[in-house]
Amino acid sequence: MPQQTQISKIGEFGLIEKIREIVGISIDDNLIKGISDDTAVYKCSPDKLQLLTTDAMVEGVHFDLTFTSMQHLGWKSIVSNISDIAAMGGVPRYAVITLCLPQKISVEMVEDLYRGVVQACKKYSCLVVGGDTTSATGNTVISISLTGEVDPEKIVYRSGAMVGDLICVTGHLGASHAGLKILLNEKNKYLNDTKNFKSNIEQYKTVLEKYLMPKPRLDISKILTQNIKVNSMIDISDGLASEVHHLCNNSGVGAEIWEHNIPVDSNSQRVAAEFSENIIDYALYGGEDYELLFTLTDSEFEKLEKLTSDVTILGRIVEQPKGINIIRESGERKLLGASGWDHFQSKKEQ
Repeated sequence: MPQQTQISKIGEFGLIEKIREIVGISIDDNLIKGISDDTAVYKCSPDKLQLLTTDAMVEGVHFDLTFTSMQHLGWKSIVSNISDIAAMGGVPRYAVITLCLPQKISVEMVEDLYRGVVQACKKYSCLVVGGDTTSATGNTVISISLTGEVDPEKIVYRSGAMVGDLICVTGHLGASHAGLKILLNEKNKYLNDTKNFKSNIEQYKTVLEKYLMPKPRLDISKILTQNIKVNSMIDISDGLASEVHHLCNNSGVGAEIWEHNIPVDSNSQRVAAEFSENIIDYALYGGEDYELLFTLTDSEFEKLEKLTSDVTILGRIVEQPKGINIIRESGERKLLGASGWDHFQSKKEQ
């Protein structure tokens, strides 16, 4: 392992200079001042709405450094915010990053973190324009705030679902949780038999990538906002069940979710089977898939079908008194619990 440099050896300003070298000089038409002053300065477009989101990732809650590289962590920290912007129908613009760093985090680790950040920013056309660093006595904390922009006539809220709407989702669900299950299992095997441990995770590449390097669905968001009238939308960060509840509660409606329509891939199904668990539970309650959940009319879906094959109909919006239900493959109707990831419940309650 390459030699690691304590941050105290170069100090806060030395660390900031290294971060600046990795991030580079941020340039675009609306940015007046990036990293180098008390704040970033940029022009707000007269014909756009500005979006602002923030997300924190805490070691021991959101990530485990025994199996998450700093570069993966940097990528994931940015894209979790980008996914929020995509759910509003917008495009990401400028990010500021706050790091709370305990002594175990070296200069080289921070550099790797920012390499992941920059990789994601280049992929999704946004810029890092500032931030803050501070020491921490506990675990590592990464907090990112991200601005975005959207045309006023194209913005989509959680609150617009209407009775009769189709409920749709992008991609497939449950893969991120499957990836996490594999990584936790590998960690436990290592801790139980350190001397004889041999990792065999290549066969799980697709689910590991979904967990470590999720892809926010700006691609589908762009198709929707440019060509389709979407009535409501939310990204799936805490599990499908939780997000359906958020969308319905904000819109004052109920929902029927058809279990047999929930899209899961074969790799995720194989992982769930290995742990004798139900892949549908991964999709409903696992979280961190960063797909888009949205509603629209039947006629708008017919237009969408001609533009992408990466969308699945999950169910339909119904009147609020009917509640939020899942229709099992057997035909059984059951209330759909809202229990996705909740940071303020104990792990025992999750």
